[in-house]
Amino acid sequence: MPGDIRFLSLKAFFFVWFSIASIAHATETGLPNGRPEPMVFDLVDPLGAKKGETEINMFLDYSNSADQLKWSPEIEYSFMDGHAIELELPVENTNLSQYKVSLQGTLGELFQGRMIHGWQAIGRRKNDEEEYGADLLYLNDYKFSDKWSMMNMLGFRRTAFNENGEFIGLSNNSLFYMYSKGFSLGIELNSEITERSYRYRLTPQIQYAFSKNSVIQFGGGPSQLNEEKRTEWLVTSRLIYDF
Repeated sequence: MPGDIRFLSLKAFFFVWFSIASIAHATETGLPNGRPEPMVFDLVDPLGAKKGETEINMFLDYSNSADQLKWSPEIEYSFMDGHAIELELPVENTNLSQYKVSLQGTLGELFQGRMIHGWQAIGRRKNDEEEYGADLLYLNDYKFSDKWSMMNMLGFRRTAFNENGEFIGLSNNSLFYMYSKGFSLGIELNSEITERSYRYRLTPQIQYAFSKNSVIQFGGGPSQLNEEKRTEWLVTSRLIYDF
């Protein structure tokens, strides 16, 4: 039965993907804000997003070794220029595991617009443990040229606001090559650092814009972002639609 549910979830995800792609009819195709974004550690909205911009996206993460499907519907809204809020509902197989609310702000541009930076704060409630945690990160997006860019996120996580909670250092480092205006290649390294361990996830990925409104990201790779530090291989995708 769990396998049937995961199969149906995969079918539903790709049905939504192809449906949105088929109705997108914008005349210009391009990535949001002209910059590729990390797939695994998602931005709330592109840095510098204008007031009123809205985005819905679906994150899909499948581990064959753990026989587990994780998926997260998300909605994001830019309530003022450069500032946005997001609601995310992470699901593991069929169980709603968390509630997540994120805020993001843009600090501005430097180096004649090549660099844009900002911050992100994430609050979460773990349903199974009834605990609250939070992340705080600094975001930095830099364009070396029209083709090459990188995104770096640095910060920390408080796993729980009680005596069992601990601090974890967070790092997301991504490098992208824009093959064309609507297609890019990238590699993303997510790291979690504690006093006792280092855990990572490495995700080569592609990003393709069907139109200026709809984007698909797809990739996969090894991950040790689990308590056992056991290497598992993940297949990952994110469907994005902007209004």
